[in-house]
Amino acid sequence: MKANPLCWYWPTELPARDEVKRRFLEQAAGAGRTPEQAEVLWKLECAADALVGDDDGALARWQDGRCAICGKTRDLVCDHDHATGLVRGWLCHSCNITEGTNQEPDTIFARYRERPPAAILGIAIRYLNPVTGEDATPPPAGATNWADKWVDAASEGIL
Repeated sequence: MKANPLCWYWPTELPARDEVKRRFLEQAAGAGRTPEQAEVLWKLECAADALVGDDDGALARWQDGRCAICGKTRDLVCDHDHATGLVRGWLCHSCNITEGTNQEPDTIFARYRERPPAAILGIAIRYLNPVTGEDATPPPAGATNWADKWVDAASEGIL
């Protein structure tokens, strides 16, 4: 039997933001966070939603702190398609690393890429670079690829 991403089995209706916050604060308390720490983490979560362009937090609310592939609740990272610049969903670090390196067909990761959470919800969110805040859309075809122009100045001219 082939494994599918767990997000394929979640109901598609969005929970109320107040309910998501309540569950988030409960999870943080269960992880040993003080109420003050939990509140700061909630604000960071909301800022992360805004950073990736999901101002109403629909994707994060729907995922409810769960990795889209394995379903575990832990620190999540924003996964995006490097070819289109669009956000796909939130993944745990382990699934994000494996998804990026496992290009085999007909795997749980290939199925995730075919139908990620953003596609399930019918939303398109532009990925923004977390360092610069700029749109991370790839350059148009024919544009100069500066990665190919990289020169190591320290070794330039050495035979």
